[in-house]
Amino acid sequence: MRFLPLLALSTLVAAAQSAPDAATMERGKAVYSRTCIACHLPTGLGLPPVFPPLAGSEWIAKGASIAVRNITNGMMGPVTVKGVTYNSVMPPVSGVTDKDIADVVTYVNNSWGNTGPTVTEAEVTAIKQKYADRKTMWTAAEYEKEAKESK
Repeated sequence: MRFLPLLALSTLVAAAQSAPDAATMERGKAVYSRTCIACHLPTGLGLPPVFPPLAGSEWIAKGASIAVRNITNGMMGPVTVKGVTYNSVMPPVSGVTDKDIADVVTYVNNSWGNTGPTVTEAEVTAIKQKYADRKTMWTAAEYEKEAKESK
């Protein structure tokens, strides 16, 4: 029985270490407020049936790569989020730095009940470099195909 408290303590310590700091969240919220809020709203709930929610989205939980690529190149076509299909366009977001992208993805990862990792500027740069030749918007079908191929 002595192991339960130690296990719980180590879980709490690990969670505290991975939680984003307040400055990152503030910067991320500022980026969100100027680039994302019009479509995804202050609540992250989006505007059905046009703009999908970020709050509780299974797409957010899939990792930073999708978010970074959507911000960089945009996304179009049908995507199902929380059981609802949206068929709209998210244009590429201009005027944001890799640091801005890291901060806003971290903010979204850790807002409205989402629990995700802190994303670094270096991770954003690496994702952008990996897909630097991409000139068109992404689709959900491409992401789903990619996920199946990586298994």
